[in-house]
Amino acid sequence: MVRSFLRLATIGGVAAGLSACGMVYKTTGDVLVSYGSSKMVPYLMETNDVGMSCAMGESLTPLLLSFESVGSKPQKLGTLVYTTAAACSEERALSAELRYLRAMNNGNVDEARDARIEQQRHAELAAHRQLRGYESAKHVYGEATNDSCPKLRKDFDELVWLIGQVNGLQALLNDSVANGSVGVSRDVLAKVNRGVACLDNTKWWGAPNAIRGAIWTILPMLGPEGVDSWAMLENSVETGLAAGVRLPSALYVMTAYNVNDQERMRDSIRKFANTTNKLSDEYQLIDAIAEQMIYSVSDRLWTDATGQRTPFGELGTFWDDVKVPEDDGFDVNDFL
Repeated sequence: MVRSFLRLATIGGVAAGLSACGMVYKTTGDVLVSYGSSKMVPYLMETNDVGMSCAMGESLTPLLLSFESVGSKPQKLGTLVYTTAAACSEERALSAELRYLRAMNNGNVDEARDARIEQQRHAELAAHRQLRGYESAKHVYGEATNDSCPKLRKDFDELVWLIGQVNGLQALLNDSVANGSVGVSRDVLAKVNRGVACLDNTKWWGAPNAIRGAIWTILPMLGPEGVDSWAMLENSVETGLAAGVRLPSALYVMTAYNVNDQERMRDSIRKFANTTNKLSDEYQLIDAIAEQMIYSVSDRLWTDATGQRTPFGELGTFWDDVKVPEDDGFDVNDFL
């Protein structure tokens, strides 16, 4: 009888200890999620170091999301950290793609094949991360329908929702590079099209309409009849420039790249590079990611034509630009 009592007491003690550990873990997770939402994300958004943010995403995502297993709710942060982690994969995919272009231009078939394989591997990982970011937002807020929108109570919720929709669009594009290996459904485009309509276009720098304009340009059947999607994109670019967050400019350039509109690509890259508008202090990271997207298109164009990426400090210029002679201060009338 005494032995039975001691056995029960031991089991009870172990159970109580495990329960206490669970409570500690959940409390720790709740604190991290609260800190991340109120302090880490605003701080991160005010930086323009994309490399550091992508490293943070790769290193912190497993830690933050592991607290879901003890009852914490890190899914909102999940959308953001998956987004920054995907930036690392996209940059590596771009480097491999530029290597592929150089190899093709040099007639090095083996090098080109290897570079394409490397590009597809990184694109696959980027698509996987972006799909997880999109699904995290959907898990928290649900899906938008033609008749209803998710409840987005705070600006933070709207930001997470917007970034989630961008993730859905990018996941599909990267998955296409990876030959559909991730299995991102094309239905995502229709869902994103509905999702961004739930956001105020002016408040969010013209990005919602830029996303819809991009979708309607690539797949006109998803847009209203008679809509001028390019005009919609151009208006969104102006809204973004005025707000100091040039994400619509990047979406414009990426759309022109996907439909191989060389003139629009060049004009929009020049406009981005030559803007004199004051940039937003609150969302520097979003603008920096947009700049990275612009550079990715410019680097592809430069590398395909010359074998090298955009020269340092010369974004907005092109290899075949007509050079205007510089004024050396010499006047023939002075000589006469």
